[in-house]
Amino acid sequence: MNLLSAEAITALAGVATGLGVSGIISWLLGRYDKRHPVTDMNKIVEKLDNLNAAVVELAYLRIRERHENAVRRGWLHPNEKHVLERLYAAYHSIGGNGTGTEMIEDIRRLPSVPPGGDTTSSMCDETEEEY
Repeated sequence: MNLLSAEAITALAGVATGLGVSGIISWLLGRYDKRHPVTDMNKIVEKLDNLNAAVVELAYLRIRERHENAVRRGWLHPNEKHVLERLYAAYHSIGGNGTGTEMIEDIRRLPSVPPGGDTTSSMCDETEEEY
């Protein structure tokens, strides 16, 4: 067998090319990994859970605040009821319930016009709230 035959040269060129391409690919992948570290999905899920809990709490507080004002006034404008229904739907869909449900049911039962039937009264003004 002649060491410089066409088959031997082709085989050596193929091995060298394979090793070269493999080395380049390994280098590129290593470089990519250094620039794009693996993300810990558990940390992301934990942060999302915390964010969800905060949103539930904020929605609850807003519903409670509007509920207290409406009960104190004795009525709630239909537009405000609509906004609170949407807020409650979002609140309930992400895990809020219990007292939030009780409050929205109270809100649904409130009259949509003020006592005395003055239909020109405006919606509840947030500046009326007591802190």
